[in-house]
Amino acid sequence: MNPYAFISLLSSIIALLLGNFIYYKNPNNRLNKLIAIICLLVAYLAFVEYGMRQSETISAAYFWLKASSLWPFLMPILLVIVLEVTKRINILKNKIFIILLFTPSVIIFLISFLTNQLNNGLVLKYWGWNEVLSTNLLLFSITSIWIIFLGIATIIISYTYYRKSIGMEKVQIFYILTGLTVVLILSLITELILPVFSVNFPELTYTSASLGLIFISYGVANYRLPSLTPTIATNEIVANISNFMVITDCFKHINYVNPVGLKLLGYNENEIIGCDLDLIIPLNVGIDSNEPYKENVEDFETLLKLKNGLSVPILLSKSFISKKSNVLGILYIGTDISERKAVENKKRAVTRQTISCQNVLLELYKEDFSILETTLKHLTETVSKTLNIDRVSLWFFNEDKSILNCSDLYKLDDHIHEKGSSRDTKDYPIYIHALETCHNITAEDASTNPDTTELREDYIKPNGIISMLNVPIWLQKEMIGVLSMEQTGNSKTWTFEEQDFAASVSYILSLTLEASKRDKAQKQIVRSLEEKNVLLREIHHRVKNNMQIISSLLSLQSNNIENPEMKDIFSQSQNRVKSMSMIHEQLYQTDDLAKIDFKSYVNGLIKSLFQIYSANQKQIEWEVNVKDVKLDIETAIPCGLIINELVSNSLKHAFINRQYGKICFNMIRDKNMINFKVSDNGIGIPDNLQIENTSTLGLNLVKTLVNQLEGDLTIEQDNGISYDVIFREMQYKEHN
Repeated sequence: MNPYAFISLLSSIIALLLGNFIYYKNPNNRLNKLIAIICLLVAYLAFVEYGMRQSETISAAYFWLKASSLWPFLMPILLVIVLEVTKRINILKNKIFIILLFTPSVIIFLISFLTNQLNNGLVLKYWGWNEVLSTNLLLFSITSIWIIFLGIATIIISYTYYRKSIGMEKVQIFYILTGLTVVLILSLITELILPVFSVNFPELTYTSASLGLIFISYGVANYRLPSLTPTIATNEIVANISNFMVITDCFKHINYVNPVGLKLLGYNENEIIGCDLDLIIPLNVGIDSNEPYKENVEDFETLLKLKNGLSVPILLSKSFISKKSNVLGILYIGTDISERKAVENKKRAVTRQTISCQNVLLELYKEDFSILETTLKHLTETVSKTLNIDRVSLWFFNEDKSILNCSDLYKLDDHIHEKGSSRDTKDYPIYIHALETCHNITAEDASTNPDTTELREDYIKPNGIISMLNVPIWLQKEMIGVLSMEQTGNSKTWTFEEQDFAASVSYILSLTLEASKRDKAQKQIVRSLEEKNVLLREIHHRVKNNMQIISSLLSLQSNNIENPEMKDIFSQSQNRVKSMSMIHEQLYQTDDLAKIDFKSYVNGLIKSLFQIYSANQKQIEWEVNVKDVKLDIETAIPCGLIINELVSNSLKHAFINRQYGKICFNMIRDKNMINFKVSDNGIGIPDNLQIENTSTLGLNLVKTLVNQLEGDLTIEQDNGISYDVIFREMQYKEHN
């Protein structure tokens, strides 16, 4: 390798390492960034010089010559660095100065890159290819004068600042001045003076630049140019702190409020400085005006009075500012805890409501509902007052289901009961179908919800209804009516606890109606096998209702859990209990207590899971294909739990960052073999997750339940994921 080319390569490496070192020394410092930029530029130009000196042909050397056209930007950047170091920030903020500084460099760069006006060709020297000085003396002279002027100006500014500096600042600027002088002197000698006297000597501009950068970098690394005073740092920290800060003197007169505090309070600085602290923090809620000096920091909750007369809750830290035990003032640092308080209040409200709902349900179970009209009024009023709902009504079909009549309407504001109106069911096919196929209809905006839009013109608008929650009332396997809750004052998001409570009231009403029906046929029931069926249904009802109470207790407990993972475990447990509860509900609603219509059960289960996981917020569809499959309870419960786990898993994980998707359930029977498949077109399972080795409760539960069915589980991934379960229908086992 050409030894002079090696010098250029070494200079490039040194400049590159210096730039990297300086930048990562303090990447947020403007000076470090500027020095890193010039280091990279020197590294690039030195490498180009290395390529030119190593070129074997003139065409290759000409390529590298054009690549070196960025050299005019060196001196302007050096001048900017010196202005930054010497604290001439106002000059750097002047856009006109920056334009005037860099415009000549841009012009020289364009002339050098696009034309040959600044050189007169190339000549091969003993150190490699070298450009011949331009014959255009005017352009060459102007360029040289501009570069020399910038170099001299840079040194003069540095030297002037050096003369005025003292102590550490004098040492700091010395390294910059030394580095600049090395670059300028060696560059002038090798680039201008020696060529003018026809002395053949290699150019050392970029080598000298690397040496100069060593001095500058040493000063930055060891003396942290420019120096950051504690006052500057303190002012910057105080101005940008996210909490509000107030400083008072010993008499509680406000001396300082940081920008965050002024914004929160709504005051201008001149409106609050000098005022008593009591203006913003009442002395009777934690601040003692005559308290003794304490070294420790005190924390307490209090209120912050705003300029507009409102108050916000804050967490306040108070500490004394002292010097040699002499108190100079008091520092107050506060955090707005309005959001935290709102969350806590909401949790407490949900807890109170859940407890109230459970108490109401327990009382309802104990009551005697022998008089139907009194029962209906008592239920509507109880629901309205317990959940604070504006309107609660009960609707029942006539015998041929052509009319839906309102048996009782309770209005909370007026505290009155009314008979209400009637609806011709043929005018509301979508609404009726939704009630028959879903566990409930939840409409935050009843006018736009697809299940309730049919009611908009003749019921929703005339009554000023905004939000609705409708729960079907079942008697055996037939829907006989609707429990309707309607909000008129404002829109309402129906919580899971409210939906669960409404469903429980509906079940109680079903039991009441069935009990009334059973009383009328008491003698016939005693003489027939139907008595056993009714008793079994009641058992299923009680098992289901007990499971719902367990679900509500799990919900109540989860409200006090902060850990998201633990909260999710409780939610999953609720879903599992609900899936088993629905089996008993299904058995109650069918004539055949030994077999469950699995298509109806799966539709209800998936609809419930969609509501729990708010899948309606996304456009996620679901499809159920089951052909006349009925299962006994011992087979249905593990199947229901498997479907609950797989559909829940798809709703939670399959459509992350997606707005569209589809979940399918298919089930067929071939003689005594049953095969069902749960699939989705989501993102699938990550490559690093091995299903057979997973430790998650959900998938382990699925595998355990499949083994309980003595079946086989197959998992496939193709445009999503599918779980295929095949098993032989289990024979009913008698229990002692």
